Amino acid sequence: MDFAHVRVKEICNVLRYTPSTRHWVAKNRKNHIVGIQLSGEASHDLGYQKFVLSRNCIYFFNQRDDYEVEVQEIGEALSFHFTTYEEIDTDSFCIPVGSREEILGILQRAEQYRGRAEGDLMTMSFLYRLLAELARLREKTYFPKDRRVEAAKDYMDAHFCEKGCLSEAIAQSGITARRFSTLFKLHFDTTPNRYLVMRRIELAKQLLRVESLSVSQVAADCGFLDVYYFSKLFKREVGVSPTTWRRR
Repeated sequence: MDFAHVRVKEICNVLRYTPSTRHWVAKNRKNHIVGIQLSGEASHDLGYQKFVLSRNCIYFFNQRDDYEVEVQEIGEALSFHFTTYEEIDTDSFCIPVGSREEILGILQRAEQYRGRAEGDLMTMSFLYRLLAELARLREKTYFPKDRRVEAAKDYMDAHFCEKGCLSEAIAQSGITARRFSTLFKLHFDTTPNRYLVMRRIELAKQLLRVESLSVSQVAADCGFLDVYYFSKLFKREVGVSPTTWRRR
């Protein structure tokens, strides 16, 4: 049965999980898993495919798939573990999302209801809502993409720290700015501006590990002209200031 049309048999757990080790192998699991990576970063090797779960990645692990995990940065995930009446044909997948509020809201409410007397029916309802949202995002993610937008994203990936990166990417695509923004969000579930910000912040997290670099220098190296604006964005996206993140 396709992922979008599953019939849930049982919810085994709604789990908030932080790994206690940096390497493990998941084998012979009895349930499927859907969830979102809240923080941290870990690579998953399923044999036939590999992907990295990082902040704001939603994921589905098919029960039939064994996988090996290597943790690059310990973080937290929130997920449903469940069984179905029929086997699911859809392969395991991972999709980065620009906005996580709806997905996270569903999981948090399910977490709150789990264990209450009236919780089973509500939790099942939340799981079906999450599955429907993940099916929608998967369909959007895996349809053939506009090559012009993909080429523009490749340019942004190579030049995201440079001033005028987005303007140049749009110019090279030959698409109007408004149309480019619409297509980019359709393809990658985030706006071009937010995508650039997140790329810069991910780089900043790496550079902050270098103690000899000041926060101002890290901000400049990542393409932020104003260290105060950088600090504000960093705290909004990561949850703590650059200085606090460095101490941790």
